[in-house]
Order: sequence, then structure tokens, then C-alpha cells
Amino acid sequence: MVRPVLSDQVFRFRHMAELDGFRGIAVLFVIIGRYWEFRAPSAQLRFLAQHTAQLGVLLFFVLSGFLITGLLYRERSQTGSIIFKRCYIRRALRLLPPSVLFLSAVLVLVRVGLVVDVTKTEFAIALLYLRNIFGHSLTLGHFWSLALEEQFYLLWPITFLLLPIKQAAKFVAYVCLAFMAWRGVAIALALFSYEHGVYYVRPYFRFDSILIGAFVVLLISSSKSGFAKMQRFVRSTSGTLFFVAACAWYALGERWSRELHITVAEIIVACLILHVALDNAGLMSRLFRTSFLGYVGKISYSLYLWQDLFIPVDGPSWGAARKLPWAFVIPVAISVLSYHLMEKPILRIKDRVAGEASRPDPVLRPEASSVDKSALVAGTSETP
Repeated sequence: MVRPVLSDQVFRFRHMAELDGFRGIAVLFVIIGRYWEFRAPSAQLRFLAQHTAQLGVLLFFVLSGFLITGLLYRERSQTGSIIFKRCYIRRALRLLPPSVLFLSAVLVLVRVGLVVDVTKTEFAIALLYLRNIFGHSLTLGHFWSLALEEQFYLLWPITFLLLPIKQAAKFVAYVCLAFMAWRGVAIALALFSYEHGVYYVRPYFRFDSILIGAFVVLLISSSKSGFAKMQRFVRSTSGTLFFVAACAWYALGERWSRELHITVAEIIVACLILHVALDNAGLMSRLFRTSFLGYVGKISYSLYLWQDLFIPVDGPSWGAARKLPWAFVIPVAISVLSYHLMEKPILRIKDRVAGEASRPDPVLRPEASSVDKSALVAGTSETP
């Protein structure tokens, strides 16, 4: 059951295992979809595989907006300000070491002739998080989503600090609506080539995919009435239904309406993450709390980085490394080693340097008044 609405409830950040699992299902969608996008035997199956991967990326985006904004809101509500140094150090320590390791490996593969589509310029574009604007290589193509997130993270802490905290949810809602309308009009008027992916990767068409997660967390954390309304919404709807709807819409929606394809998907996923956050007894929350999805979520950043190396079907032969099962086994093995030998130790350093509490992965979770505290559980890292 969903927890009852209490008029004096407030929000604090706690660990919530469901969001590790949410990230886990996202990366599974990406790696399975990306592999079969290039290998499925029919155009229809390749289309479905491509859109499965795209849904995984959207899950990452909405979750990222939810988490980073939750952390910023907690800091600002507790201290009245945001320490930008802490915010950016956390991001750098979380993202750069695995990225540099991956890019170093790609550099070696370029030198030995096993990767042929990455130039020196492409390396610079990836390191500067500009891959959603420049670059053409397949090997580093997946850096576009990391670039979009980092461009958002560069701007959002400063922007959020300037907003009146009680009006932030309303402001973000209006900005999301503006992005949705602008993207729809631009597609309808064919301002850019749809096939070139401009509407899918450019920040001025996709920031709302992250902002809508920010809206969800602000709505339920900055307003008691907003939180109460969302609890009633969660009680009257099904998280499983939203999950199925997201999958169905990605399979069919783009063919029905290019203008509304991303917008409808964002709204559905926002409702899904709302269910995961507020209904810890629901089927989706229980699914995302499973140890398998939770662990996949923890290694998801490295897994996202490494999986694209094993996708290409053209270029130099890698033998069995780009065929089943090794195309999945190898990146998973690398990701496990990366997580335990590099990422976990750096996460501990990150928390000390950034001045965070000793637990590595805080996230938003509602804490009720004293009569209901036992019903509330805990979060995850802010980084996808």
C-alpha cells in the first residue's frame, strides 16, 4: 500500500534502493537495444531495438534530473545556499576517472588498428562533453548523452539557486512546457532534418528530458499540498501501467506523432519515477529493489561507457568479442572491475573532498512525522 498522506510530512534525503534498480533497467535497455539495433534480422526488429535503447536513455535523463535536483534542494533548504565547489567536485570525481579510463583504452585500440573511426578531435570533443553537437564516430557516439547531462549540470546549480525556492517547481514546469512546445513546432515546421537526430541530442531540444525529473522532485519536496496530491495520484494509478505504457509508446509513438514522441514519453516516465519514489510497496518498486537490478545499477555508468565498443558490425574484425555471449560478458566484466577497483574508492574520496556525509549515495526520500517514520526507506547516487 501507498503510505497515508500526513499534513506535516517533510522531505529529507535517504538511501532508496529502488533507484539503483531504476538505473539498472535503464542500462539493460540501452545495451540490449544497441546490440540488436545493428544485428536484428529485420528492419522492424531493428527499429524496436533502437527505440528500446532510446527508452533506456530517457530513463537515465529523468532519473538524473530527479536526483541532482533533490540533492540541490536538500542543500539549499538546509543551508540557504549551494556550495558550487562541492557540486562540481562531486561531478568531476564521479565521471572523469571512468571516462578517462575508457578513452585511454580506445586510444590504445586506435593505435593497434582495432578502432578506426576516432580522430584526435573526437577525443577532445568527448572530453569536453560536446559530443551532442560535434563528432561522427560510432565508437564515441554514446558520449552524446553524457554531454547533454554535463551541459545541464553546468547550468542547473546556478540557475536553481537564483530561483525562489517555493516557486521553483512552477518555474521548471513552465520551462518544460516551453521546451516541449518548441520541439514540437520545430519538428512540424521541419526547421532541421529529423533524420539527422538534431531534435534528439541537442540541448536546446532535450533539456526538458532532465528537467521533468527536476520538476517531479521539486513538486513533492517543496509543497505539502503538491506532495499530498501526488500521493493521491499514486494511490489511484499503477506504476506497472506506466512502465508498460513507456515501452508501448516507444514502440509505436514516433510513427503516430514525431512532434509528440519525446514529450509523451517524458510525461510517462515522470509518472513512473513518481510511483517508484512514493509507493515502496508497488510492483515496480519491488522489481527495482531486486539485488540483480540494484547491482547492475551500481555498475551502470561504466557499463554504459564500455558497451558501445562491442556493437559495430563493420570495420576491423574483433572475432568472437563482438558476438554473443562475449559482446555482453566482456563489458560487464570490465564494468565490475572498474566499479570495485576504481569507482568505489573514488566515491569515498569524493565524499571527503566534497564535504559530504560518509554514506556515498544520498538521495531523496520522504520522511514523515514521528508517527510514520518507520514506514519510510532510503536512495542512490545522483550520477547515472
